[in-house]
Amino acid sequence: MMDHPNIAKVLDAGTINALGSEIPNLNSQLSLNRPFFVMELVRGLPITEYCDQAKLSTRERIELFIRVCQAIQHAHQKGIIHRDVKPSNILVTLHDGVPVPKVIDFGIAKAISPMARLTDATVYTQLHQFIGTPAYMSPEQAEMSGLDIDTRSDIYSLGVVLYELLTGKTPFDPKE
Repeated sequence: MMDHPNIAKVLDAGTINALGSEIPNLNSQLSLNRPFFVMELVRGLPITEYCDQAKLSTRERIELFIRVCQAIQHAHQKGIIHRDVKPSNILVTLHDGVPVPKVIDFGIAKAISPMARLTDATVYTQLHQFIGTPAYMSPEQAEMSGLDIDTRSDIYSLGVVLYELLTGKTPFDPKE
């Protein structure tokens, strides 16, 4: 459903029995169907590492980052919240010598639109379930209440990534 040059392509999706069908005589109530996504393999560096290694200027970093913002906007327009936007989920690869950022790992993404069904089986986030990377997550996501998680959470995470791209560190100590 997402087709953007800065988002890793989804090649297949579905559900798989989490316990495996090879276990005989197992209570069928225990088996859970879990969603899976098969995505394009992106060989690259996290955006922060790439920018530092390539010694990109502030302007070049922002130009690269704008393409990441456009990718996340595309996901949002399709009714998908990434929920784990961080440098290691934004890989930069070279195509004909030109750096191309790719957003990867929609493993904990959330569909916010009835049209944005991620798989045939829905896995619901439980109340107080910790999902994401603390240094990059929005305050409402860190509260783990499950309420008020929307596209603004990804926007907050993008702000943290931009801060790190420009200053070399996250706004808050990740250990805290």
